[in-house]
Amino acid sequence: MVRSNPYNISEIFEAFYHKEKTESSFNMSEHTLVYVARGSMYVMIDGHRVSIVRENECVFVRKDHRIKVVKFPSEEVDYHVSVMLYFPRKRLFDFYKTISKKDIPTGISRSKRPVLKIERSPMLISLFDSFKPYWQEGDKPERDWLNMKFREAINLILHTDIKTYASLFDFTAQWRLDIMEFLEHNYMYDLSVEELAHYTGRSVATFKRDFQKLSDLSPRKWIINRRLVAARDMLVSSGAPISQIMTDIGFKNFSHFCRAYKEYFGHTPSDTRHR
Repeated sequence: MVRSNPYNISEIFEAFYHKEKTESSFNMSEHTLVYVARGSMYVMIDGHRVSIVRENECVFVRKDHRIKVVKFPSEEVDYHVSVMLYFPRKRLFDFYKTISKKDIPTGISRSKRPVLKIERSPMLISLFDSFKPYWQEGDKPERDWLNMKFREAINLILHTDIKTYASLFDFTAQWRLDIMEFLEHNYMYDLSVEELAHYTGRSVATFKRDFQKLSDLSPRKWIINRRLVAARDMLVSSGAPISQIMTDIGFKNFSHFCRAYKEYFGHTPSDTRHR
């Protein structure tokens, strides 16, 4: 992602401070809660402006979109402050396990809207007011406190629109995605066959049987090949270091990555980059 002057507390929280109008574009790979504390912001999805977020307003942006944001300073204080809370899939997995099954709604489907406005409420005010000391003073919160705020943020979204259950927890049986669609979005994560089965709403036996209908490869081999194809595309289209690309697509060992890449394509990652 391309962002300017961020204060990054962890993988789920960033605060932004700007003294002039700024623009940034990035792929929204995780569901995100956006709050403007000072100034305002335009949010554009896939090239179309879909929302204006004014001071003290908040929106929920669904993942898997190309996002452009334009941030404007406040006329009153001549600077802009905004906050983004991210919802990584692994954390959503863990949160979902804590929900009582009787509290999970049925008969709903994912909303088609990429942006959902979160109405001002005591829940919203309490959540973002509690972050002020951290973006104002630059202190780093304790992990337990941050985990508590993460749960508060999820409950705020679910309380706003019941359809967000289907978006946030699209790995469950009732809202599960097509296997290949799920893998396309998650091939970079280290998920076992048991986890793949669970998060696509199947037993291990059913998952293996369904996967065999889709590919002659094992799930693990399919994932490795998909990572390699993604690596090649990134080597061609970006100037990112090879080691960063390797990490982004899910490999952890550089030698293993280079060996697998050469076996698949017949040349090394460096050869692809030089070509």
